[in-house]
Amino acid sequence: MCLSNTQQHPPKRDAPLRPGMGTGAWTWLLVGLALGVPAALAGWVPLDHTDSAWPAWARSWALHPDQGWTGLSPQALWTCAWLHGSATHLYKNLAALLLLIPFGISLRVDARAALAWLLAWPLTHIGMLNQPLHTYIGMSGALHSGAIIIALNVVLGTLSAPTSSSMPIDRHQKISAWILLIGLILKIIMENPWQHVLIRSMASDINVAPWAHLSGAVAGAALYISLRLLPSRRRV
Repeated sequence: MCLSNTQQHPPKRDAPLRPGMGTGAWTWLLVGLALGVPAALAGWVPLDHTDSAWPAWARSWALHPDQGWTGLSPQALWTCAWLHGSATHLYKNLAALLLLIPFGISLRVDARAALAWLLAWPLTHIGMLNQPLHTYIGMSGALHSGAIIIALNVVLGTLSAPTSSSMPIDRHQKISAWILLIGLILKIIMENPWQHVLIRSMASDINVAPWAHLSGAVAGAALYISLRLLPSRRRV
């Protein structure tokens, strides 16, 4: 009988794979940080004063919808989201953003969703041009675009391909997405942006421009659906 010196070891078990963040989640996080960090650093300006009393940099950041394309400063399509009219205005928007970022990541937003959110940021403010509003600042329009993109990402079934390291979308998350989508639609209808240029918000100490919410939701939905319809390359 022949004996072997090699010891027989039991087969090693693979360590359980932990869910990680994919490209879409990281991109979503970066867009959220690009929206929130400059806003937090910029602070707020007194919206109850005319913008002529603001610092020069703040005046250049603000959007003036009533001037249309002729008086448009292209950078304002981005920078107006970083300005806020009071501490409450800023903190409430930052709080909403801090909820929106992890919510999108938990629902496994893909790279197309993140790209749609980035592009919806300036498109939201383009949609406000020629509105009878002299000065607009704040990120509420961009927040509405991000929220509707999250909802559509789940509702339309355009989640990234599941892998062993990804977390599946469960029934409760799908219900949450539907609630978010329906809630956004009802909220915008109740704000009646076709009739009101500004409304007084009970949750904030400044007037709210409901058209920004409508424009943000439409921009986010249109861009996300458009990107979804583009042919995607298959991985081999």
